[in-house]
Amino acid sequence: MMGLFELIRRNYPSNKTLKRAGIALCFVAALGMVISGIMGEDAVPATAIVNEKGPVVAITFDDGPYAKVTGHILDVLEANDVCATFFVLGSRIRGREELLLRMERLGCEVGNHSYSHADLTTLSLRDCQREIDDTNAEIKRVLGHEARVVRPPYGHYNKTVKKVVSVPMALWTVDTNDWKGKAPEAIADYVIEQAKEGSVILMHDQRSSTADAMEIIIPALIDEGFRFVTISELIDMTGGDCKGIKMPD
Repeated sequence: MMGLFELIRRNYPSNKTLKRAGIALCFVAALGMVISGIMGEDAVPATAIVNEKGPVVAITFDDGPYAKVTGHILDVLEANDVCATFFVLGSRIRGREELLLRMERLGCEVGNHSYSHADLTTLSLRDCQREIDDTNAEIKRVLGHEARVVRPPYGHYNKTVKKVVSVPMALWTVDTNDWKGKAPEAIADYVIEQAKEGSVILMHDQRSSTADAMEIIIPALIDEGFRFVTISELIDMTGGDCKGIKMPD
């Protein structure tokens, strides 16, 4: 920085205007160095919100994570600077921790989808509690916190489930039935046709056809002006007054 100032002084010894410009340039350089030191070399700027004023949609995935398919979906989300919510099975977390960490790094949400994908309405209170608690324990082991939202398998819940689950339960408003092996184009066409303000879209990060469909869905919905939010963001925006969400009693 001093070398820059000396260069200006030597070349323009009598020009006060240029000397002042040199001082100002040095100040800007110093300020940049301070900011860089505070942020660190590896700091990443916050991602801009896509279609900040647009209608919101929450895309969700159940039953993962799966290394190849979930990873592909995360690639699509990252490439388009958008987020989703992943309802994970506790039994599938160990050995796939990096996928959960990447979800959070990308601004996605990790939700609880039970430990073994059991129909919680068929279980005793104790067993139902274990399904939720064991999954939360795995999520907390990896992310340092429990899930803020739960999606009961099959969308089934009763008084027992409501007693166990003390956070919002996320169901859905659009069911893609992607697990049935539909072609990517068919999955994409259905989502694009059905998406509207406040939609909660149910998908599964199990089949490559779903990940391939995401390559079509995300750019198309962006072009239509949609903004992508997580389930918790949707709840926060609406105070819980949104379709597909069951707030705790």
